[in-house]
Amino acid sequence: MHKFVRAFTVAVVGAAVLSLAACQSEPPAKPVHHAPPPPPPAVPVNSHQSLSSDALFGFGKADLQSGAPHSELDALVDKLRAAKQINSVQLVGYTDRVGNADYNQKLSEKRAEAVRDYLVAHGVPAGVIHTEGRGEAEPIAECPHLKGSHLMTCLAPNRRVEVDYTVLQ
Repeated sequence: MHKFVRAFTVAVVGAAVLSLAACQSEPPAKPVHHAPPPPPPAVPVNSHQSLSSDALFGFGKADLQSGAPHSELDALVDKLRAAKQINSVQLVGYTDRVGNADYNQKLSEKRAEAVRDYLVAHGVPAGVIHTEGRGEAEPIAECPHLKGSHLMTCLAPNRRVEVDYTVLQ
């Protein structure tokens, strides 16, 4: 008899559970699918690079050396083109103190413009590039007691184009 009561109780409880399940007025909740989080915002990155004029230009010249590898410029182009957005590129040309100040000023401007032209020819938008020449201002090396070829070698770091750029990564 106990087996019969136990079986009967299990059957009644099972029927009650099924009937209660059938009485639910709300359908089961659908799983909520959340959209993936948005990507992080682009971060502005400011960078500085100094390009050696001796590697790019002949002494006293503003044209890029033909036939010479422009690996510094190519690396700069790669960095700029890899960015999501180029905000600005500032090119500042410098010379050493040898020669006339007016000549050096114009030479520094032309060197900055030559670098700009290279960047534009390799896909950097011209509208974000600004050029400036500062002639023999802001020397890195002074070399006060040298003459001739020793002076020219010592002053080489002054002959440069400085690059400051801001990009979004």
